[in-house]
Amino acid sequence: MLAFLAAVQIALPAVDSTPRPISQLAHTRWTTREGAPAEIRALAQTTDGYLWIGTLSGLVRFDGVRFVPFSPQRGDTVPNAGARALLGSRDGSLWVVWRTGSVSHLRNRRITSYGERDGLPVTFRIAESSTGAIVAGTASGLSRFVDGKWKDVSREWGYPGTESRAVWFDREGALWSETENRVVYLPAGARQFVDPGMPLKTVAAPAEFAEARDGSIWMAELLRSAHIVPRNDEDTPVSEVMVGTFTLLIDRRGSLWVGSAGDGLRRVLDPTALRGKKIAQFGPEAEQYTEKDGLLGSVVYALLEDREGNIWVATARGIERFREGPFTPITTQGSVRSRWLQPAKDSSIWTAAFGVDGILRIRGSDQELVRSTFLWTSFFQDSAGVIWTLDTDKIMRLDGRRPVRFSLRPGPAHRLGDITIDRSGTIWVYDEEVGLLRLSGDSLVRVAAIAQSVWPHGTLFSDRQGRIWVAQMNRVALYDQGKLSLFGPSDGVPPGVVNSFYEDRAGNLWATGEGGLSKFEGRRFRRVLDHKGLPGGSVYGMVEDDEGGWWIVNSKGAHLLPPGELDRALSDSNYTIKYRSFDTYDGLPGTVVHSSWGPLIARNPDRRIWVATDSGLASVDPRNVPLAPAAPVLIETVRIGGRELAPSEGLAIPPGTRDIEIDYTATSLSAPDRVQFRYRLEGQDATWRDVGNRRRAYYSGLGPGSYQFRVIASNSDGVWNETGAVLGFRVLPAWYQTLWFRGLAIVLIGALGAAAAALLQRRRHLVLKREYEATLAERARIAQDLHDTLLQGFAGVTLQLKAAELALPEEPDVAAETILRVQRLARESLREARDRVWEMRATEIGSDDLPAALEAMARERTMGTGIEVSVASSGRRRRLTRPVEDAVFRIGREAVVNVVRHAQAKRIEIHVEFGATNLRLDVCDDGRGFTPQDAEAAHRNGHFGLSGARERAARMGGTFDVRARPGGGTIVALELPLAERAAR
Repeated sequence: MLAFLAAVQIALPAVDSTPRPISQLAHTRWTTREGAPAEIRALAQTTDGYLWIGTLSGLVRFDGVRFVPFSPQRGDTVPNAGARALLGSRDGSLWVVWRTGSVSHLRNRRITSYGERDGLPVTFRIAESSTGAIVAGTASGLSRFVDGKWKDVSREWGYPGTESRAVWFDREGALWSETENRVVYLPAGARQFVDPGMPLKTVAAPAEFAEARDGSIWMAELLRSAHIVPRNDEDTPVSEVMVGTFTLLIDRRGSLWVGSAGDGLRRVLDPTALRGKKIAQFGPEAEQYTEKDGLLGSVVYALLEDREGNIWVATARGIERFREGPFTPITTQGSVRSRWLQPAKDSSIWTAAFGVDGILRIRGSDQELVRSTFLWTSFFQDSAGVIWTLDTDKIMRLDGRRPVRFSLRPGPAHRLGDITIDRSGTIWVYDEEVGLLRLSGDSLVRVAAIAQSVWPHGTLFSDRQGRIWVAQMNRVALYDQGKLSLFGPSDGVPPGVVNSFYEDRAGNLWATGEGGLSKFEGRRFRRVLDHKGLPGGSVYGMVEDDEGGWWIVNSKGAHLLPPGELDRALSDSNYTIKYRSFDTYDGLPGTVVHSSWGPLIARNPDRRIWVATDSGLASVDPRNVPLAPAAPVLIETVRIGGRELAPSEGLAIPPGTRDIEIDYTATSLSAPDRVQFRYRLEGQDATWRDVGNRRRAYYSGLGPGSYQFRVIASNSDGVWNETGAVLGFRVLPAWYQTLWFRGLAIVLIGALGAAAAALLQRRRHLVLKREYEATLAERARIAQDLHDTLLQGFAGVTLQLKAAELALPEEPDVAAETILRVQRLARESLREARDRVWEMRATEIGSDDLPAALEAMARERTMGTGIEVSVASSGRRRRLTRPVEDAVFRIGREAVVNVVRHAQAKRIEIHVEFGATNLRLDVCDDGRGFTPQDAEAAHRNGHFGLSGARERAARMGGTFDVRARPGGGTIVALELPLAERAAR
């Protein structure tokens, strides 16, 4: 896009080169309400783009957004006085002449002051030559700054005066000076000043000088005028602007600006054409702009043209900027209101506004109001040049400059809203109650009943094929040779109110509306989606210029899209539209407001693009849309914990700093609000951060190390300064982040790790040993159980079988009973053996935690017995070490088995309590009860389950207890320490 615009600019440099009247320049004012200083006396711009403002109370810096009072750094001092004059030097530094007569030099953020004890007399002005020579006009003559010191050169240069109240260098290097009573000059290379014979009336203020394009020298003389000072060898009549002058300026176009001492601004577009003429105080040859026109003050103390061509005006009440943007504004009378426009074939522009009867015709600098008794809401010009419009239920046409009613027969018309004429000359109108009508002879004939009740208005358009299009709410109607087609949002029509149509040079039809922009592609519309980057979302209108560029308008202003940009967006779902925006900074006199009637943007036959706003019209020649230079990018301040530091390279940030803020700016003074920024902190940010127009970066919790902060910016025209600004800084480590501390920590950690490893190995050995011993004990117990069951059982079987054998011959009945007892005994022994074998194979809990494993075991053991089981836990439920879980599980199982066998219980309650340092298991039943005496009897009878559980608990360092439960039943209680609490 930028290449396209640059090519246009280079190819057509002379188009639209005539300066506009001051009233048509974009005018912006800053007063104390906007933060600007008052009582301004001097202006200057340094090479970094900052605008410096000298006031009666000090020095202020301005980047287009923020006014920052100047404060010297620690160790620097400045006089406690207001500024008299400023000079932005070629080396980027700033010279300040204070009202006390001393001088300060601001360079690289440090300021050095000079006064009489430094060999510099009271100073009035400072000037710099094209070769960089710095000269001061003082109360003693002339002084020159050489090698960091001031030297009086009055005698050396043959200066004829006793003082120099003003100094200035022209393009040829001649030094001009205002003495105590006249103006003299020293030609470049000469050793003697020349007196051109220009005595002064009264030296009431230091003069200012400027050089016109023809080389003539102009001077501001307070009690006389702005006038030419001829050289000694010139026989040139003196041209004058007869107004007391504080300051003057000749801009890059060659126009002379005069800042008067009580009557505002004067401007002479071409002072070389005056040829000795004296312009009276209110003479028409000098354009006037005063307080009644919007100037802040009648006394203009300083004028400046910045690097972007803006004119800055300083008064006692503030500062203001005049900018000749791409658009030429034409303000209109009356209050702010929605307005539409329509071009005519003679290149004039017609415009009307809501609530205003009549229509305004603008051609060049001429404006003519065509009065009417009705509100103009439509406009169309036929091939013969006749202008047609509507008045409620009447068709009107202009006869000269008078609206005349077109004679109609009574018909269906009720509320006519828009009119158009097709290529055959047929007039079509839209009626908000009836729909689409066609004029046939002297009658209106209804063609299509397409009126809408919610949004009755409709906009008509006739394309080059003769088709009639109607824009409505959420709908577009097409009438083509008797066939009516309707298209809605599902067909790609922009949702909401459709505003207008546009047919491009290739014959494509576009529809614009609240929902954006759509292109008609034969059978349906295709919408340019919101995510494509179309500014503002909605589109109020569009036109195409001769180079194929697209101009669209909406509430955000006017926007220029390069040729083919919309088709790229339609063909590539990932493509983001590129565009350049224009608003009041660029000459638009107000805001583009949605209108239900005529167009808001149009292309005139003279190829200019016109835009209607709520405060007037503006036009632009698309062949002359220059690009502003890339804005300098600057890093201003680093803020740490509320303390501001100068952004010097290699800045060291103290350790422990949590929040870091970096202020940056871009000195684009034309449209600073449209400047966009990206920044990146190398070492922290992986990609660039797009932050819009925010001028501060925030970082928190940066670790120690070296960082590079980079920031780039684009100006109002989208031109990026890719070089940007860079700041390198270090975040210093805290004592615990230093290398020596980290090395010591590594050694200590290594030693502790080795000790921990040894301790862990020893503990693991003890755990394995304890597990091994527990396993051996368990095997011994199970072996004992098997011995008790199988051996004792089969010993009984053997004895019983022997008895049966003896009784069989004589007592067969007794033998038979004995064999039955043997069978029962064998079955019981086998069951006992199976139980013991099951216990051997069920020592693993598996993936369940302890409460879940106990519940599963208990429900399996009680299956078919009718015993209810409930399991609960308390504390932080978690997995424990394997020995602990196995021990608790086995003891719990023993308790459940005993309940099933002996207790005759109806309910078993299991509770597991997870403590911080111990684990408790309670198995309760509501059976017949169990006493310690029962336990001893069981042990004597060869049942070792409870005693084994007690021994197991003791080996784990815990306790095991069996006691009667109040109200009946038994409680088996187990408590084990959790020396090993880690989960398996």
